[in-house]
Amino acid sequence: MTKAGKQYTVSVETLASHGDALIQYLQNRGDYASLLAQYGEEIQKLAVYQARARVPIDEVARNLNLIAQWLHEPNLGLKVSPYSSRQQNRLAYFFQESRLSLLDYFRMLARYLCISSEVVRIEVVATAQNVALHVLPNCAASISIHQTEGFVASLCDLVKQARKLTPVAIDLVHANPDTTGDTTIYESVLGVAPAFNQPRTRILFVNDAGDVSATRHHPSKASVSRIQLMEAVKRKEIGEERWTDRCRFLLEILMYYGEPHKNVLAELLAVTPRTLQRRLGDEGETYRHLLTELRKELALQHLADSRHTSDEVAFLLGYQDVSHFSRAFKTWFGVSPGQSKNGVAPVQKR
Repeated sequence: MTKAGKQYTVSVETLASHGDALIQYLQNRGDYASLLAQYGEEIQKLAVYQARARVPIDEVARNLNLIAQWLHEPNLGLKVSPYSSRQQNRLAYFFQESRLSLLDYFRMLARYLCISSEVVRIEVVATAQNVALHVLPNCAASISIHQTEGFVASLCDLVKQARKLTPVAIDLVHANPDTTGDTTIYESVLGVAPAFNQPRTRILFVNDAGDVSATRHHPSKASVSRIQLMEAVKRKEIGEERWTDRCRFLLEILMYYGEPHKNVLAELLAVTPRTLQRRLGDEGETYRHLLTELRKELALQHLADSRHTSDEVAFLLGYQDVSHFSRAFKTWFGVSPGQSKNGVAPVQKR
């Protein structure tokens, strides 16, 4: 299915892992042999994915609905997806990475989960108390309930494994498939009973952004390699993206590790610093200007959060200490960070 010429797809790796997880589930349930005997020919017809890199989501939805019908299983995606996500090498980073702030971790998820599946996209919405992940279908008419529930289940599993967190609330657009209203299976898989028939699908976590570490962690070689891989795969399989947007996202992540450097950013994007500067120049941008404008925007955003001190904001923006941040902020806005937090309106200098 397309939207403005865009065809949304699922990776073959994702589908293969789903297949393995489904077999494991059926073997545990005791239905695998009888299913093969009854639907062997039809199953063979479904095994045509390996010849393609990615498969349209509407095709996947039809097949999931068909299998769920064969099995009389209304919660197929919910039960199978967490097992399959753990088998995907492309998602390994998200099971392991726990040093980023929760907000940055979710931003990484939102950016790179499309490599696995474009069934939905994630919008990250943070408040002082919570971080909400809005799960938005890329093409609602082409998506199965099993895909939606499977995505939510996989996402909750990723966060639980890497961050030891379970959601405090989950909203689902569709109705409960169990006509009795029982939510036991949802509580078992997701850690919480969801609310059904809601305006949007949403996963809510407690925001730990106020717990700002005083210790810097430089990106490990493994993390750099993983981000390089995800950037390369995203560009190859999902499509081109403005270099300014790619750099802006990665700079926001790099600031958590300390003062961002152009060489490190170039390394993440698998280009030389000179090539990076040329690509930005083609879009009318420079590295230094992009970093400064991003810091200005985030400084105002973080200072408006009553939980953050000026020292913590300096940390979040990658400064070595608060004095460097304070001087920069006063240069930008004519007031100190403390004055801004106390209600003095900053005025951006030209």
